[in-house]
Amino acid sequence: MFSKFILLVSNWIILQHSVTVAEDILVTIPNGQVQGRKEVSARNATFYAFQQIPYAKPPVGKLRFQPPEPVDDWEGVLDGTVSNKICYQLTNKPEAVPTEDCLYVNVYTPVEPDSNASLPVIFYIHGGGFVSGDALFTTRGAALLHGIQRRSSHRELQSFLSTGDTVIPGNYGLKDQVLGLKWVRDNVQYFGGDPDKVTIFGGSAGGASVTFHMLSKQSEGLFRGAISSSGSALCPWAYQRHYKDIVYKTAAAIDDSITSNTTSEELLELLQQAEPEQIALATAIFQESVGHTQIVQGFWFTPVVEPEHDGAFLTQRMYNAVATGGVNQVPIIMGLMSEEQLSKAQYVDVFQEELTELESDIGLLVNEDMHIESSEDKAKAGEAIRGIYTNGSFLHDLAAAVKYFSDTSFSRAIIHHARLQTNFNDVFFYIFSYHGELGGNDLYIEGADRVNHVEDAKYTWVVGNNSDLTSADPADVLMVERYLKLFTDFAKTLNPTPEPSSTLQRVLWPKARGTDFQYLNIDVDLDIRKDPKDEAYRKWVQVYDDMAVQPYDTF
Repeated sequence: MFSKFILLVSNWIILQHSVTVAEDILVTIPNGQVQGRKEVSARNATFYAFQQIPYAKPPVGKLRFQPPEPVDDWEGVLDGTVSNKICYQLTNKPEAVPTEDCLYVNVYTPVEPDSNASLPVIFYIHGGGFVSGDALFTTRGAALLHGIQRRSSHRELQSFLSTGDTVIPGNYGLKDQVLGLKWVRDNVQYFGGDPDKVTIFGGSAGGASVTFHMLSKQSEGLFRGAISSSGSALCPWAYQRHYKDIVYKTAAAIDDSITSNTTSEELLELLQQAEPEQIALATAIFQESVGHTQIVQGFWFTPVVEPEHDGAFLTQRMYNAVATGGVNQVPIIMGLMSEEQLSKAQYVDVFQEELTELESDIGLLVNEDMHIESSEDKAKAGEAIRGIYTNGSFLHDLAAAVKYFSDTSFSRAIIHHARLQTNFNDVFFYIFSYHGELGGNDLYIEGADRVNHVEDAKYTWVVGNNSDLTSADPADVLMVERYLKLFTDFAKTLNPTPEPSSTLQRVLWPKARGTDFQYLNIDVDLDIRKDPKDEAYRKWVQVYDDMAVQPYDTF
């Protein structure tokens, strides 16, 4: 069995599936009383659920596009037995209630809140490209981790719009997460948690968010460990250089009188007065006007570098912040899937059309973070990048093209970040290579690896079957147990393998070091390897050294 700990999750858990309800239970926190319930998971684990607890005032009206404010106290008993709200986003779900009043926390604990326990805490940050996302698991899936959950919530469509000044400086989603972490510090002890033993954990954009918190003074002292899966603040998609153009075009979709001469103050007034449905529609109109989001160059609504001001979350370029040690030098697990962009092979015809466009302008392979201006130099860099993977055309080698997208969007940046991070704190690196039925991925292209982006979530949150693994492949069940044990032991001890374990084949996961970069390959068998994806990674570093213009922001 796994060590008990506390895992914290947000309002994104929607319309929980029915579970065994034994009794209601009350907890008193500084804001007031909360009614929760006792439940039994599909694996017969008892835990206590407290849902939709507000940790911030609703970011509406004059609070829209402003830093989050702590919630006011309430009278009476707050009903914490239901969770059915999600923040407005581009992919709302019919079974949930989209609303701006969505800054909530869901809490699950394996101990009675009045038991005087003091368990480690995991604070989970969801992915979704910074503009969408919901719970990837139900309470029963969460109970596999034997803990409380707080899933970090932010306000989605107003999270990262920015005017580049102090009127709308941006990064509100990250600031929401900071307030959530402060809520944990001030409240988790009432649910049996230890506020001094908090580990932040996220995947994809959530994984990038984890590493952003390691760079921000606003997050200092709020956690002691970090787990980042398939994301980094150095990933090209995690930063947007054209934020000012984006916010003005988005606002113009609401009011066509908006021009480049409109002041930031006027823009803020418009956005605060607009209906949330108008902002959601304007966001969709903007994205449609510029075409599909190209992950190579960055998502449209992402974190930005803010001007210096009180409450700023990030004020220096990410690369320099990572390279100089950042602020929060805590032990971290970093990792990625064996083929992060295998999904490119899902629709081969569409993929070939994209590759035809790239082959017609090879400079499109070059990320903006190389800061190359001339078309001639971009073409030279594009040729060098394509040469990392194939001597011919990507159109004739789809596996090479998949590997290019996996590396340029994820692997290159995550590996480089981890290597830089080893200069300052303990880093445990992994590649998730296990391909099982539970992953739900039947994609295959000869020459590429098998595990797609965030496929590992099926083994942490057990998506789709509510943690009932009675009919699952025994190898999948073992992988669930192994994967969770690594993370829970890290949350408890800051070491994913504090001692040999038969569950983990007695493998001890070593710290990665700059001169000896070992990592854990997680497959049917666990084994320790050196230098992940090294052949392509080293060639990428050489291309950047030879052709990119510093200073870098992402990598």
